Amino acid sequence: MKEKIKNSEAGAKNLLVSFSGGETSAFMAQWLNNHYEEYGYENIVFVFANTGLENEKTLEFVERCDKHFKLNVQWIEADVIHEYRKGTRYYRTNFDEASRNGEPFEQMIKKYGIPNQANPQCTRELKGAPIAAFGKDWFNGEKYHTAIGIRQDEADRINAKAKEMGFIYPLISSKMIPATKPMINFYWRSMPFRLELKGYQGNCKTCWKKADKKLYQIAQENPNAFDFMRRMEEKYGNFFPPQRIEKWISEGKEVPKDITFFRNNRSAIQILKEAQNWKGIIRDDADQYTYQLELDLLGGESCEVWSECSS
Repeated sequence: MKEKIKNSEAGAKNLLVSFSGGETSAFMAQWLNNHYEEYGYENIVFVFANTGLENEKTLEFVERCDKHFKLNVQWIEADVIHEYRKGTRYYRTNFDEASRNGEPFEQMIKKYGIPNQANPQCTRELKGAPIAAFGKDWFNGEKYHTAIGIRQDEADRINAKAKEMGFIYPLISSKMIPATKPMINFYWRSMPFRLELKGYQGNCKTCWKKADKKLYQIAQENPNAFDFMRRMEEKYGNFFPPQRIEKWISEGKEVPKDITFFRNNRSAIQILKEAQNWKGIIRDDADQYTYQLELDLLGGESCEVWSECSS
């Protein structure tokens, strides 16, 4: 057994593992479950924050990992407090009762408006805030570290304030288990189960961070996947939080007439129309076993909480 590594520099004996529902995050979770005590931690908890827009296969994968690796995953969802200056809390749920029709997502939109590249509040309010509130309660206000599943080949996504915020990255740290996407795929190929989604289908079903080609592929395979975003744009496309309107006016900016999810001010309906003429090919990175880097237009599309591209 390795010599126990002290983490006293940050004074934390507690470890919260953010389980996003993907294979990288699951690999990290099962590894930490077996090794956390070697790194000076005494208590560990695994948390999955459901947005209500996850693929059903993601929820099934979280549940199966929970049982197979004996993680005791804590399922939570955002409890958006609509009073101004009241932060998002959380409520407990489970696989059977988890939201599957975007309920937490719509509550977030009711308060903060439709999220997009200019206003990326969805990860902050649906994952970051509820997980932080949960961690504070679970550890009774004691200090804790948060393990985040970002790999070596995604190191540019490390949060700039990671140390002061208590974030650790086991899949990057040379003291833990540095890993790349091909390594993760090799691990899951040897397992009796894995996430039954293609790489481009991960995260929220039609996440606005996805590259256009991935959105087009999803639109061709399942146009109904865009129903929620179409409905939200119809219902809240003219809604802006009062404080945001005040800020625009104070800066001398014009208040927009409407707001949509997708980059370049495109709506769900526009994405569906564009997809009709798209004839590209999507490489499924779940079958990637050699190192090959592919950049998306935004430099990354993952919704891993507290990453540089999820704030």
